[in-house]
Amino acid sequence: MANEIEWTFPKNEGGRETGFHDAGVETFKGNFDRYLAREVIQNSLDARDDQRKPVRVEIKLRKARRDEIPDIDGLQRTFARCADYWKKTDKRASEFFKRAERLAKADEIAMLQLGDYNTTGVIGSDSDREKNWYSLIRCAGSSPKSGGEGGSFGIGKNAPFAASHMRTVLYSTFTRDGGSAFQGVALLVSHALPGDGTAQPTGFLGQQGGASVRIEDAIPKPFRRHEPGTDIFVLGFPASESWEDDLVYSVLENFWLAIQSGDLVVQVGHIVIDADSLAKLLGQFSAKEDFTAHLYCRAFTNPSIPPIKKKLDTLGDCEVYLFAGPSDEMTKHVAMFRKTGMKVYEKLFRSIVPFCGVFICRSENGNATLREMEPPGHDKWDPDLPEKGAHRATQAELIEFIRSCIRQLWPVDDKTSLSIPGLSRYLPDDEESPEEPLDGSRSDQKKGESLDREVRPAQIPTRRIEPRKEMQPDSARRGEGDDDTGFGGHANDGDGGSDGGGVGESAKGRSGAGTGGKPAVPIFYRTFVADDAGQVYRVRIRPEAPGVKQLNAQIWTVGDDGKVPAEILTAKSQDGTMVPVTGGGIIGPLSVAQNGPLLLEISLRDPLRVAMEITAHEA
Repeated sequence: MANEIEWTFPKNEGGRETGFHDAGVETFKGNFDRYLAREVIQNSLDARDDQRKPVRVEIKLRKARRDEIPDIDGLQRTFARCADYWKKTDKRASEFFKRAERLAKADEIAMLQLGDYNTTGVIGSDSDREKNWYSLIRCAGSSPKSGGEGGSFGIGKNAPFAASHMRTVLYSTFTRDGGSAFQGVALLVSHALPGDGTAQPTGFLGQQGGASVRIEDAIPKPFRRHEPGTDIFVLGFPASESWEDDLVYSVLENFWLAIQSGDLVVQVGHIVIDADSLAKLLGQFSAKEDFTAHLYCRAFTNPSIPPIKKKLDTLGDCEVYLFAGPSDEMTKHVAMFRKTGMKVYEKLFRSIVPFCGVFICRSENGNATLREMEPPGHDKWDPDLPEKGAHRATQAELIEFIRSCIRQLWPVDDKTSLSIPGLSRYLPDDEESPEEPLDGSRSDQKKGESLDREVRPAQIPTRRIEPRKEMQPDSARRGEGDDDTGFGGHANDGDGGSDGGGVGESAKGRSGAGTGGKPAVPIFYRTFVADDAGQVYRVRIRPEAPGVKQLNAQIWTVGDDGKVPAEILTAKSQDGTMVPVTGGGIIGPLSVAQNGPLLLEISLRDPLRVAMEITAHEA
């Protein structure tokens, strides 16, 4: 019958065969729960109808009776042909389709339904290449979306297939003008046709020739819509006991900003995520591994300093929200958003002050530029997209803007208290020797350093460090590259990480101003805090090469928001001898022992838990 709904797999006609590893599907297989929510909800936000109302997305798990799914017998037979066609050349593919065949035979089939409301629906016909329906159903690797919208590659529509153990998805839409459309798509593999020849891997569920169903009464009742929007049905969804929590986790992590702003409401099973329930849900999920959305939402709703807004040359209107808090909570990352309200990624910025932050680009043109910089996974902004070097200036301006905002976290009010991260704990050069105070006692272990090298958090008065002219060699100055780089060349490269410690090597190069013109001395160094207040530090210095008898050391407090010479009150050597302290964080001259490292204890002028960098020159 002409109106009968059935599966159609076009004949290959001598074309290239396609195996199991579809690049579009493989992109999303690693964590399909995360990608499924990201891609589907992003598309729903792009199709928002009434801007005064939020987009609503409902996700629910259904057990569909086998007889409710059109031509399930035809699909089952196709799975069997796929398994047979690849049994000798691709066992993984053959096993996958044998399982799919078993699922199709069952009396009930698990089906995840994702529906959106207050959206326009998917407009266009089967042949209109400029409209969204054609792009969604008939075209691969293309998207008609404009610069301000989320997707750009047309690859995100493959995410539901990665969540299907049958690689089959059904679509039903109802548009604002009252039009209906229903279609099924299966992304399988090349396989033998019942008569003769080979079929293409992509099949279409519809009317004659695979055409979409456009008459509402001809659409099977379980798949009809009666208000504008779109439903996506993922057949063979592998639902675990935690499927609701897994999807809620993804929604909170990726769309808390859109939800907080009132642009989005999501219901997963019985859980409603909206502006009213957001704070409670963020609190419930805050204990889950790697969950950070609650920190960024706090920065957005309750920043430590007023939001910083600026019109950038390349990106237009941008905003940064920052929250400074306890070092054991803060990530020192900034969550990066375009105006769609979906988090693109989190970027690390090294900082003396523990913080987390949010960046939002509000400009239409700026969003179009950032969209160009995103790979298919929409999980970073790459300055070498769409071609090498295309957006280096954009990235440089963006990073410098965020850095300048972070620098404003330095408090000017001495009454403000802030928890500053302690220094990392590192083993001594002789790993079999315990850490000992310079005077031979062990009394201070109770204060600052225990045998397990844990330091209790401490609240200490903060202060502003006034920048001074850097006095290190030109070759040691940090470049303008990626923020994830360290400071030296060994171990963790002198990088304080999240808790402020440091191990590294001083930079090699010609001497800089303030060091008497003496040659630089490459060194290994280790630093760690020795008291609760963060005022006393222990330092180990060892020249990389033998032969150096005396040197001067310059000690810096470092972070992405500043790098200044340490304000040192006193310094003494292992035997208690006081070491001369001059301006600019310089101590020395220091006599180098030939049989071990220099062991020093320095006291800062004021308490300050920071990461440290050390450079050295011949005395």
